Amino acid sequence: MATLVIFAGIILSRLGLGQFIQWRFRVIIFFITSLCVSIWAIRDEDFNGVEWLTLPILPTTFSLCGLLVFPLIPLSFGEGDSGLLLGTAFRILFLALIIVGYYASLLTSNIYNVAAVRTIQLLRVAHSIGFLVTIATALFGFLVIGSLHLSSLLNFLLVFILCLPLMFQAIWSISLESKVGESTRNYSLICAIILAQIAWVLSFWPVGSSILALFLTAIFYELIGIVQFHLGEKLNSKIVREFVLVAIIIFFLTFFTTQWGA
Repeated sequence: MATLVIFAGIILSRLGLGQFIQWRFRVIIFFITSLCVSIWAIRDEDFNGVEWLTLPILPTTFSLCGLLVFPLIPLSFGEGDSGLLLGTAFRILFLALIIVGYYASLLTSNIYNVAAVRTIQLLRVAHSIGFLVTIATALFGFLVIGSLHLSSLLNFLLVFILCLPLMFQAIWSISLESKVGESTRNYSLICAIILAQIAWVLSFWPVGSSILALFLTAIFYELIGIVQFHLGEKLNSKIVREFVLVAIIIFFLTFFTTQWGA
């Protein structure tokens, strides 16, 4: 039911049925609706305490970022009817991806809800799915921020606002603690600040919005991976070297694909 509500919300917001309401108000209404239906879909007898804050973050943020990135998809890929048909098919596939991703985020949150009070075998699967949905959410959000071509300060603030709750729920999901621990709070804040600072620096680089989003998403992936391995007591020198190597490769790819002469 919650998935159908989100689907209807995207249709009403994007496909002309809600044009009598200004876009900013449609986004606010969609956000509130998504938050309410997500809590309604997750809530049961085990839903209490810090879960009111942590569990709705992923489905709500994913659906909101999906709504915001939807207008960035081209209406047509090429000239003529074939290009328009391809563009329409791609938008339909993307909408289906949003619905599937939202449903997956609800399932993940429900598993976290149960796993917080009892041991279940699906927790490992939930961690994997939750990780993928979190990365996708960050990518969508970074694409939207990059497309706005804002000042360096606004990029810093928006990336921080996006990353803090995503990092918080991803780090909390490792321990599923009943109260927010100091490590969860501190690591979330540090990671969000690091990403915001990187966004601030990249604001002075002549990078396109897609390259900006991919670079930030890669660093987001690196930070979440390192923290989750650390909290799961699985971090070792080999894993650290792999993460560092990937970060170096990503940096040089971004550096050499930047149009410095533009």
